[in-house]
Amino acid sequence: MAKVKGKFITFIGRLMTLYKEQKKKADEAIYAKTGKHFEELEPEEYYSAELIDFALKAYANASPTGRKAIVTMGRNVYPLVNRTVGLPPDKIKTPLDAILFETENFLVDHQDDGGVPVIPRKILTAEDRHVVIEAPAPGYDPLLYKGVYLGILEMLGIKTGKVEMIDQNKAIFDITW
Repeated sequence: MAKVKGKFITFIGRLMTLYKEQKKKADEAIYAKTGKHFEELEPEEYYSAELIDFALKAYANASPTGRKAIVTMGRNVYPLVNRTVGLPPDKIKTPLDAILFETENFLVDHQDDGGVPVIPRKILTAEDRHVVIEAPAPGYDPLLYKGVYLGILEMLGIKTGKVEMIDQNKAIFDITW
């Protein structure tokens, strides 16, 4: 199974604050696997992607919005990255720049450990105000990336952006703004 940085797992735990019972169950499972609770995970250390998968499922199961909660989580990823390690303002001037940065940063936030591979993003179309990208998630729900791309657009002040997963098997997203 691939590995992902702890800050993303911890962040899901924080989003689950309203769902105390589900959060407690998820925290117990994370503790059983790591010997650490949500808040004790090292933000920049890598942990099995099965933990983020478990936490995302627990969050979606607890939320009245179901799997839409996974999109909500994704919308908050780049604001979290910006708060923790920052985004390079010299590299991100347009939405396309930000999406291309995500393709690089994805590989920084994940590690392949011989299980589910970390597959680099594949840009299929890159035009003004339109990107089609293949973005498989290594061992967790790729619906998270619908939210990631919406969150990137929103962070840049674009409220009318649209992200559609046009192929669930390959996790291909059509992004327009």
